[in-house]
Amino acid sequence: MAAARIDAQHDNNGNVADLESLISRYGSSSMVSDDVTAPNLVNASMQECLAMANTQGRLVAGFKAVVDALEKNSHQCLFCVLPENLWNDDNRKAMFCFVISLCHQHNVKMIKVDDDQLVRKIIDRTSGNPNLGTLSYECILIQSNANRQKLPCDQHMLLYIDRFPDNDFENLPLVKLSEF
Repeated sequence: MAAARIDAQHDNNGNVADLESLISRYGSSSMVSDDVTAPNLVNASMQECLAMANTQGRLVAGFKAVVDALEKNSHQCLFCVLPENLWNDDNRKAMFCFVISLCHQHNVKMIKVDDDQLVRKIIDRTSGNPNLGTLSYECILIQSNANRQKLPCDQHMLLYIDRFPDNDFENLPLVKLSEF
């Protein structure tokens, strides 16, 4: 199945521009749409966040590393990305629940994406490190940079997440990632 073409508006730095106004204009929280609306901009921003965090060393991958980061450096954590396709795996269910409870405890927002393999492809595509194949993408944590500044793509995702203030994983909308 071919991915939908993304015609997102970009600013001079190549970042997706004005996501907040587009989300409010379309008022959509569904991530199922294939037309060029806010969900596609959320998808593009999510991919940009993953790519930028990876290239800048702000990406933490795997349950153990994410738990350590949440417990030791929660003030640096922007949001946690959890793939829904792994949620019902009996071997991972307890760890998902633990990560979700830590996110709640430390007020770290969560984003539910559809597929860990698409997350892997996005991260692998932006990595010059051939050893990343051994990393676990069961959960991903995006951290702020050393100056604790948020990049435009991070701000866009945080604006999107703020639309769901209860931060309840089961009721969060699904961000459907597509391959570009």
